[in-house]
Amino acid sequence: MAQSEESPVRYLSPEKNGKFCRSRGLCCRSADDDPPQPFEPETGRSTQSASSLTEAMEQSTASSTAMQPMSLPGSSSPARARSTHLAGAGTGAGAADILLPPAQCIPEEGPWTRSETSPATISLDSPAYAVTTNNPLIYTLEDNKNRTAHNMGLCAEQDTDLLESFRSVIMNEQDGVSADIIQIGVGDPKRSIPPVHFNLLHDEFQPADDRAKARASETIETMVDPHGPALVCLFFQHVHPVYHIVSKNRFLQLYAADRFQIPASLRGAIYGIGSMFWQHLPKQASGEEKGTLQFDLHDLFEEAHSSLQREFHAPNLWKLQACLLLLYERPADNATIETPRTWILSAHTVACAQMIGLHRDSTDWNIAPWEKKLRKRLWWATYNADIWSSVCHGNPPLIYPGSFTTTELDGECLVFDEDLPVEFHHLVDNSSKGVDVSTGARFEQMIKLDRILHRLIDSYYSDACHAASMAQPLRREEDLLDIHTKLEEWASMMPQCTTMAFSQQSPSYNNNGMASMKPYPGHTFSTYPPAPLNLSFFAVQALLYRALMSPAKMSAKSEPTSSLRRHFPHAITSFQKFTQFMSGITQPCLKAYWGGHARSQLTLCGNFLIYLFLLASTPSQVHAAFGLLESFHESLQRLRGWADDDASLALVRPVALRIDSFFIQAARIMRTGMESRVRVGSDLVAS
Repeated sequence: MAQSEESPVRYLSPEKNGKFCRSRGLCCRSADDDPPQPFEPETGRSTQSASSLTEAMEQSTASSTAMQPMSLPGSSSPARARSTHLAGAGTGAGAADILLPPAQCIPEEGPWTRSETSPATISLDSPAYAVTTNNPLIYTLEDNKNRTAHNMGLCAEQDTDLLESFRSVIMNEQDGVSADIIQIGVGDPKRSIPPVHFNLLHDEFQPADDRAKARASETIETMVDPHGPALVCLFFQHVHPVYHIVSKNRFLQLYAADRFQIPASLRGAIYGIGSMFWQHLPKQASGEEKGTLQFDLHDLFEEAHSSLQREFHAPNLWKLQACLLLLYERPADNATIETPRTWILSAHTVACAQMIGLHRDSTDWNIAPWEKKLRKRLWWATYNADIWSSVCHGNPPLIYPGSFTTTELDGECLVFDEDLPVEFHHLVDNSSKGVDVSTGARFEQMIKLDRILHRLIDSYYSDACHAASMAQPLRREEDLLDIHTKLEEWASMMPQCTTMAFSQQSPSYNNNGMASMKPYPGHTFSTYPPAPLNLSFFAVQALLYRALMSPAKMSAKSEPTSSLRRHFPHAITSFQKFTQFMSGITQPCLKAYWGGHARSQLTLCGNFLIYLFLLASTPSQVHAAFGLLESFHESLQRLRGWADDDASLALVRPVALRIDSFFIQAARIMRTGMESRVRVGSDLVAS
């Protein structure tokens, strides 16, 4: 059908003819094969061109060979060529001639393509791409200057199967390209796997946002100057082994070359968390004092958050790492309940990860192997943040089993980008120069534990599932016992370097790994045991026993066959190990990095000990439960005596206040009933 004069088809002027195709890595037939046609007014050509386009589309439909993918040199399997639609190139060429370049054309260099290369071998000041005729085309979704790749899911603005055959760029009013669509996965119809596409957008933001980001970046660097490199070193020494999310090699290479190329949010987060361990920084080799930090930590984190809010316009792997770190800024000194801000920020983190497609299996994508490994590791870090944030606030997790296809972690993902080239050794301490096997092992075990926890939460701690499971008590208990078996298997199959029993063989320890285990050739072990991992295990155990012994009503104490009575002895035995764990925490371990959810996990375990004491049904059970509470209380008193820094105090204070409050109020509440409870805001305990 011909176009009406009221809505004419727009054409490029002759001087632009061919430049667009070449800029996109395509051979322009209209410019290379045919002489330029005289420019005609739009109204005089709209009918003719629209008719030609219609005829061309009919021809392309009739001929199945017109839309075949281009074979890339050196590729063992055909790959889809990027297609570009340029409405009315001014030559009358058919649409089949415009949609795809001829098979003999080799794509020219584009900012989103490069040959497959390890990130460690790429110079930071060299181009981020290099297409050759000897390697298959490899896309990069990350190293595109001033461009950001956004995931296009199955419900995106255009059908993913149609995009496999026809993809057009989005042009603005000045005939410039605002966005492109690239295909990085051809899919597999036999396995019902759809093609995968990303929107590649030019980073064009409001000037006010650009100014705000620049201001935050300068402010952050001014605040930490001249201690920025020292704070980075402290972060990788104390935090990275426990919270294994930052791409160490890539970060340090870029930091050494031009730190301002790293998002201000990530730099601010690393500076801020690293500053919590300033007291551990040794004196200068010359004997000079290390100096003092002059900035307010809260102000530093606020600058990082301010920048991150603007950076959300263009999410990428760097900014996701910032999200994951900023979740765990130091809490307020007077905080006794986890702030809702943590839960809200975890939602931002999940959204950022999904926006860049981390929830999709990238195994068969045409992207560099290092990018696949980092994407997988960061997805599971997001998974970890989501499930524990949900537990800390009693909310359903945002990620559910059907929301992702990302495959499980493997060894390559865990040690990737950890071994530093010699020229960057001066940026870190000796323990951070190479690969720490125990760091990867702990991260892998944490994710396995998270998946067990996720099954428990999905099945028994959502309102709908709770009601359904309580209606079928036998089925409920059978499923819960299966989860219990999985949890016990997890504990029994932990690598030796991740167990507290092995850690106690080390003369000194923190929370990161072991010292006395012989490492594999070329690898090292850090000198700390995995206290945060073990604490996570006890927190999952507490939630599991609460589900097994539900409903926790006083009437169940007198029912010999109730779930409470049947599982109570096992819970007491299991949490004897928890109190032993607490007794074994030393002062260096307390002052190490515990991760972002240790406070809530410790609170869960402390409250479960109160649960056991109040629900004990026999004198012997009461005695055993009170013994656990007493031992835990003594450990907390000892730890509070050591907590002379803000981070340690923030870890212990919430659960210590709960246990102290229980001992003060328990006898009165049990004697006079719930009416004697303290009201919020009152100054005195009711009698």
